[in-house]
Amino acid sequence: MLKVKQSGVVGIYCMGRSIGAFVPYTVHAFLAGDTLIDTGTIYAQRELARALEGKRITTVLNTHHHEDHIGNNHFLQRRFNAQVYAPHDALGYLEHPHKIGLRFYQRFVWNWPEPSHGIPMGERITCPGYTFEAIPTPGHCPDHVCLYEPDRKWLFTGDIYCGRAVRYLRADEDFHTTLSSLKKIASLDIDTVFCCLKGAVPDGKGALLEKIGYMEGLKAKVIELHNQGASPVKIRQRLLGKEDAMFYLSNAHFSKQHVVDSILSEKTGTGH
Repeated sequence: MLKVKQSGVVGIYCMGRSIGAFVPYTVHAFLAGDTLIDTGTIYAQRELARALEGKRITTVLNTHHHEDHIGNNHFLQRRFNAQVYAPHDALGYLEHPHKIGLRFYQRFVWNWPEPSHGIPMGERITCPGYTFEAIPTPGHCPDHVCLYEPDRKWLFTGDIYCGRAVRYLRADEDFHTTLSSLKKIASLDIDTVFCCLKGAVPDGKGALLEKIGYMEGLKAKVIELHNQGASPVKIRQRLLGKEDAMFYLSNAHFSKQHVVDSILSEKTGTGH
């Protein structure tokens, strides 16, 4: 499945694996001039190829190494001879995608990408018509960056934003590092956030500040209940409710409990 929309001059490519009429999860890629920010899932390669017919792609910018963000790198290098830039620590995953170590649900929904060659991303990437600043924003994963276009006040947030609330974390995500990264990017002058889960988000700065407020409020409630003697499971049940389909379909990789445990890891000194 692939649907194409436009937000001003930015093309938005929403894609996912189609299972009949059902698409279990979608991810967005964004086209600004000749530059594609992230490349989506390999399952949508044929649809993406048709959507890009007649276009010229000179540059690909990857926000991080996950399979739903580098899935079509190889195709774009083969079809357009595009140069792919990625954070330094992501390059090994581009060359050897099986290092990503996908779980069954990840293989089912996104699958392994084909190997691609990446160029280390510097602090600033100049593309035809645009200049992007690469801002390290760990939390979702260590090599994650956001891409800021200061003249247009665009911020491409990869997977660090993903909506105003936090209901789940992956087992390998960190609540506190994510919150710190969000505070860093929220200090920028932003009009539009381009989120790989939500697409184009108007009033991007306001959306980031709202998420920061939500996370700080949730953190305070978790710590308050912890200080009152509630167990982590009881805290999760009270604040976030029961685990749901996301937990079971990902075999507990995505979990509401991970949110509470990650918050408490800082207070208890257990790490994450």
